[in-house]
Amino acid sequence: MTFCSRYLEDVETRLNRPNRNVGLNDHNFAETYLFQSYGKPIGKVEIAELDDISWIQAHRYVLFHHNLVELLRNEYRQILRCHARSRRLQHREINKLFTESFHEWLRQTVWSGKDVNDEVKWLSQGPNRVIKRYSAFLINGYRFHTKYRERMRKTQNCGVVVNSSITSYTSARDSNPIEGNVEYYGLLIDIIELDYYGRWKVVLFRCDWADVNTARGIKEDQFGFTILNFSRLIHTGQQLMDEPYVFSSQVKQVFYSKDPTDEGWYVVLQNTPRDLFDMGNGSRDDIVERSETLPFSEQNLDENIPSTSTQHQ
Repeated sequence: MTFCSRYLEDVETRLNRPNRNVGLNDHNFAETYLFQSYGKPIGKVEIAELDDISWIQAHRYVLFHHNLVELLRNEYRQILRCHARSRRLQHREINKLFTESFHEWLRQTVWSGKDVNDEVKWLSQGPNRVIKRYSAFLINGYRFHTKYRERMRKTQNCGVVVNSSITSYTSARDSNPIEGNVEYYGLLIDIIELDYYGRWKVVLFRCDWADVNTARGIKEDQFGFTILNFSRLIHTGQQLMDEPYVFSSQVKQVFYSKDPTDEGWYVVLQNTPRDLFDMGNGSRDDIVERSETLPFSEQNLDENIPSTSTQHQ
């Protein structure tokens, strides 16, 4: 029945109805929004101004992932390595300097006359500090809500997971970093849209990230399920070196179910995009209905949205 219903002409069923992102395949969106971050906002829009640290964190994340800036990123790393030889800096210290200062070095270098294309010039100036803020967003078949939006609800749509490549060290004295992929689990606390002065836009999710690098924040139970503790975060997002933002297009949705046997721990349950069908295991709506009604503990639904001045649009 599932298979047949998808091929009925001129008949809309719960199995062939338009996907949640219908109308968002416009070519203009793809050119305007960087990293395929365009989606469909839900609810009212707030106009806000980012504080200095949040502005740097968001802009830096764009610069670190844009292909047009790759050659300049490599150039600045080489400059730092040359300077580091006389100061005997370790690899991790160079990385710290790079993370803290690349955006400023890029701006100064470009506007001092370095020969770069117009796109890089546009990126180097950074986005407008005035941004749009959303409390809910549809993208890639998922419906995301901020943690604050769900504070009085019994449904849960604020769980996210991102697969990211990281550089790690075996000890504090280790100078040989190891590259690897890690799944980061978080709670969505803010959705912002950056505007590079009319040239480009990009939607970013700001999250509280569970500390998946230590046993205090993540473990596996006897059945093979991943369990998280959100009282153990990787960072608060308040320091310049923190990385709270990811692109909206990078995230997948997960749900967190409270572990009844272990206080403070939550079992990770994978979610399926609304537009993905599994012909052999029931309908899409069975999965969505089951998943979206998982309750989340009130004690973790704090209101620590970054401090900004806002006005409603």
